[in-house]
Amino acid sequence: MTEGRLNSEQQRLVERVAPRVVKIARAVRSQVGTLQVEDFESAGYEALVKAALRYDPSTGVPFSGFAYLRIRGAMIDAVRSKNPAIRQHRRALRAMAATQALYEEEIQRAATDGGADPRSLKERVEAAAELIRKTTTAVLLSKASPADPETTGDTASRAADEALIAAEAKEHLSGAIERCDPDERAMIEALYHREINMHAYAAEVGVHVSTISRRHARLLRKLSDLMGARAGPSS
Repeated sequence: MTEGRLNSEQQRLVERVAPRVVKIARAVRSQVGTLQVEDFESAGYEALVKAALRYDPSTGVPFSGFAYLRIRGAMIDAVRSKNPAIRQHRRALRAMAATQALYEEEIQRAATDGGADPRSLKERVEAAAELIRKTTTAVLLSKASPADPETTGDTASRAADEALIAAEAKEHLSGAIERCDPDERAMIEALYHREINMHAYAAEVGVHVSTISRRHARLLRKLSDLMGARAGPSS
């Protein structure tokens, strides 16, 4: 069992974060209720132990944040692996996977900075606002993807979808996507329509996953900017 390899400090880290696993499991299940809470918890605890084994405190990144992303990511993977033919929860999964990538990028940035954030308060607030904008755009993309098979022709389901995304927002997003270059549209097709993860897409196009992560973040920023410009007074 992996836990047997934990040293005393790693065990302390696990024990400190372990109570959060239940809360994270319940939050994920509330969005994608296809597994029992216990299944999410099991995936989460395993990820927590692995996080403790891989954690490098010299990066300055708090273990709680480092572990949270790996716990949440493991729960998302559990849904995908145990429900490969899932339909009604695909939009939620796409949104969760996209936001997971954004949060991981932020943690990586913090690690690159060595944990010491040299930015001013204003710069940090602006960066947080941009993360929110990109996250919102990712959620819009996930919900605006083609209809799931079982909802095609289902008026009630389509009405529910329209309630999730305002028609105006969908129009702005569609216009923004049209202004993207072929590579950017290919990324949208892969990550949001074909629903493959960043690792698989990186292998498909022959680049490192970190490159795809950066391109994805830039794409979301671009779409957010385009939608903002389209919705502004000059549109």
